[in-house]
Amino acid sequence: MDPSSDLAMWNLIVGALSATLVLPVIQQPGWSPRLRAAVTLIYSIVVGVGTAYFTGAFEHLADARAGVSSVLFTLVAAITTYKGFAQPTGIAPAIEAATSPGRAGPGEV
Repeated sequence: MDPSSDLAMWNLIVGALSATLVLPVIQQPGWSPRLRAAVTLIYSIVVGVGTAYFTGAFEHLADARAGVSSVLFTLVAAITTYKGFAQPTGIAPAIEAATSPGRAGPGEV
């Protein structure tokens, strides 16, 4: 897949937004790093294949590489955005704390 293609751009956008706004809602602060990584991978597979489907990449089903590339672009974008932006800025930890059962959100006692 050409990195400048529409599918690649959508994967990068979806992966970046997911890492900032969606994955922190799903993930829980008490989970092990292994479980958090597995959830991120599974999420990226579902969203990457979904993005490929909705952008018409499977229209002819001649190239399964589009699905694999889509998943990988989404996964890389999600990991990079989470580790490089959402986690260091405190956005992801704040969302995780606010959406975790039995945990106080930021500013709560």
